Amino acid sequence: MHLSDLENKKIAIWGMGLEGQATLSFLQHHFPKKDFLIINQELVEDVDHFIFEKNIEENMDNFDVVIKSPGISFYHNIITKMEKHGIIVTSATNIWFALKKSGTVIAITGSNGKSTTSALLHHILKETDLNAQLGGNIGMPLLSLPLDADYHVVELSSYQTCDLKYAPDISVILNLHPEHIHWHKSHEQYYHDKCNLLRRGADINIVNGLDPQLNNIKNVIYFNDSEQIHSKNKTIFDGNFPIGETKSFPLLGEHNLENLCAALTIAKKLELDLDECLKASFSFSSLPHRLQILGPYNGITYINDSISTDPEATIAALNVLSGKTIALIIGGEDRQQDFSNLCSVINRMDKVSSICIYETGPRLFDQITSFDKHMAIDLEHAVNIAREKVNGSGYILLSPASPSYDAFKDFTDRGSQFIKFALN
Repeated sequence: MHLSDLENKKIAIWGMGLEGQATLSFLQHHFPKKDFLIINQELVEDVDHFIFEKNIEENMDNFDVVIKSPGISFYHNIITKMEKHGIIVTSATNIWFALKKSGTVIAITGSNGKSTTSALLHHILKETDLNAQLGGNIGMPLLSLPLDADYHVVELSSYQTCDLKYAPDISVILNLHPEHIHWHKSHEQYYHDKCNLLRRGADINIVNGLDPQLNNIKNVIYFNDSEQIHSKNKTIFDGNFPIGETKSFPLLGEHNLENLCAALTIAKKLELDLDECLKASFSFSSLPHRLQILGPYNGITYINDSISTDPEATIAALNVLSGKTIALIIGGEDRQQDFSNLCSVINRMDKVSSICIYETGPRLFDQITSFDKHMAIDLEHAVNIAREKVNGSGYILLSPASPSYDAFKDFTDRGSQFIKFALN
């Protein structure tokens, strides 16, 4: 939605998290004389016009446009009522995409790995002396970013791709696994909303050749494809041509080599030197809460993988530690995840103790057939059980395979508490 479309509208901002606050600041800068209505679940002080979310319906005559924060489902029942009332429902993401900006916009999404890949690409661009900005779902709201970068690396969640109206220059989908059913209402709708990024008409669309949900899409460039950029035997290849070895790449796991291939595929389309880009990746540091290694402390290495909110991510984490003695802390918010493949992997690993917690804990406990399985009442209790199981030598892995909102503010809160208990 263009700024000119907002000039004569009564505007409401729904949700006052980081993005909502950035949206308000952005609009106040561009429309200093305009009043804005703030809608939120909890009271927001120091604003002139405020209503509680529960009171939206009786206040719909007070705004023409609502700018919705990503955490509010596009399928919320009140949105249909707003649209029938003639209210335009849009997002800060759509406003940012409509802004006139210099440079190339690269939008990256996926069920897993989108933060790591976005940050890795941004790091590669910066290390090769290019002017790049990073924002979106990764933490920096888009409307807070400068518009004069040569490259805009944008991480998008499914909440942001769902109603996206504009095309980036390059769109990337890393993978698709069942997720966020509470927001999208079905896994099929989640896949559809993710793939809306591809339907926007970007000049270049890049997808994962190894993902069964993505390998039949036409007019795309594949990474992790033997004819394109892929990894094999700890070496990155472009078709049959070796780019270089990955022994100095700092991130653990084959899945992170797949993320590296995605970043290098983007770099190739930007006509950058791939050897130089691969070498730039060697100085990248892993993001917090993503296979974050702590220790060893008293013989125990703690791994904070709180970002793992689906079974596929936890399988990837277990594969990294294959053959090691592991106490796995697993479980969280129940969103109808299918744990059958994950539990099969756990059942085949003879050095894994499973400590199950929170909403999905009982379901996981029932599907794990190993005798070395336990229920814990909370995360602190789980860490204490895990210490007993590794007995002074091994790995304690927090990789919950489930979201965090049943017991924590978010995965960052969960990971931070795990670190606190690990260091005590």
